[in-house]
Amino acid sequence: EEEVYSTTRCYPSTPTEGRQVAIKVQRPGLERKVALDFFVLRKLLAYATQQAGSVLEGTEVELVQAVLDEVGNGIFDELDFNKEAAHINRFKATYSADLAAMGMVVPEVVPQLSSERVLVTEWLDGEAPRDLDPSKRCALAQRAVKCLAMQLMTDGFIHCDPHEGNLLYLNDTHTALLDFGLMATMRSDHQEAMASGVLNIMAGNYEALVPIFKGMGILDQNRDDLRRPGVEETFAAALERCMSGDELGDELGEGTTDAKKAKLVQAEDGADRRRAFGQLYEELGELALNYYFVIPSYYILVMRAFVTLEGIALSADEQFNMYNVAAPFARRKILNPKTAEGRAFLTTALTTPEGRKAMALGLGIPGGGGGGGGGGGAETQKGGARSDGRGR
Repeated sequence: EEEVYSTTRCYPSTPTEGRQVAIKVQRPGLERKVALDFFVLRKLLAYATQQAGSVLEGTEVELVQAVLDEVGNGIFDELDFNKEAAHINRFKATYSADLAAMGMVVPEVVPQLSSERVLVTEWLDGEAPRDLDPSKRCALAQRAVKCLAMQLMTDGFIHCDPHEGNLLYLNDTHTALLDFGLMATMRSDHQEAMASGVLNIMAGNYEALVPIFKGMGILDQNRDDLRRPGVEETFAAALERCMSGDELGDELGEGTTDAKKAKLVQAEDGADRRRAFGQLYEELGELALNYYFVIPSYYILVMRAFVTLEGIALSADEQFNMYNVAAPFARRKILNPKTAEGRAFLTTALTTPEGRKAMALGLGIPGGGGGGGGGGGAETQKGGARSDGRGR
């Protein structure tokens, strides 16, 4: 049997010592093809910039270039299997206790049989997510989302390619995570800002998101006014409008409102807010056309990982809530700051009404208010699993 991936082929095999392994082999000539693709993309970017002339600002060109560079660097890293083996070993060493507690399994590398173009790991028997019934699929997704939130809110060494081909359902208590070629590392200040962002989105504190998004590195810190020329609405107001269902009928054509509203959830205070993390990602992409955004190195890869896992979870449970799963990890990150920025976020969380409301949601206190999905808290609705069984 053979599994085909975009850049590699993976074969099951049993070496002479009797241990079944997975042999991942890189496709011939792949490095040259990838290099050619990115050379062409750079030429196209240069041509587009030249044709646009003064229409494009320097920061806009830099945004596109940053995305191209980040994707390119990630793909080239994936082509070196020695790096992937090192990623696996580092991941297991960094998160061993958390992985065991969550039931996440990472295969062992067989170093004596591996090289730059061939990676040999232990073989794990399991079921692909697409072959699972909804309850098992949901359990797999919840376990994987908790694992991703843990990475994001602890050491910040993150597996950025958790699609269905890289997850296996081993049994009722264990899920396997495969393919460690595409990884990202987040800075502590970015992690702490994102943790604050999760809780403030749940609480509907949109004004607080401006400094938070600057802390995450996705809004230009050097601009007090984030609006591009001709834009009148402030960023905070635009974000609140995007996260609200009040104006959906005006924004959408006939026949599309119900589909759009399906991505919303009714909060305790009666406000409709986005439940889906992917919807926030989409809205931020649209707002980038009107406000001054920047793209930190981690952003594209980490957001893609969250959106991918959320899609798997929502396909099994339409009430799945990414924010509820991430909230306990976000709370722990905020309460243990390592940077001056993190300490400032903690001070805000403890000394302002809006901050205390956000922290209440992170603690799962009833009546904390806010949106993000059916009253917040540390447990998803409709059969969702508790976000952090150890209560940290």
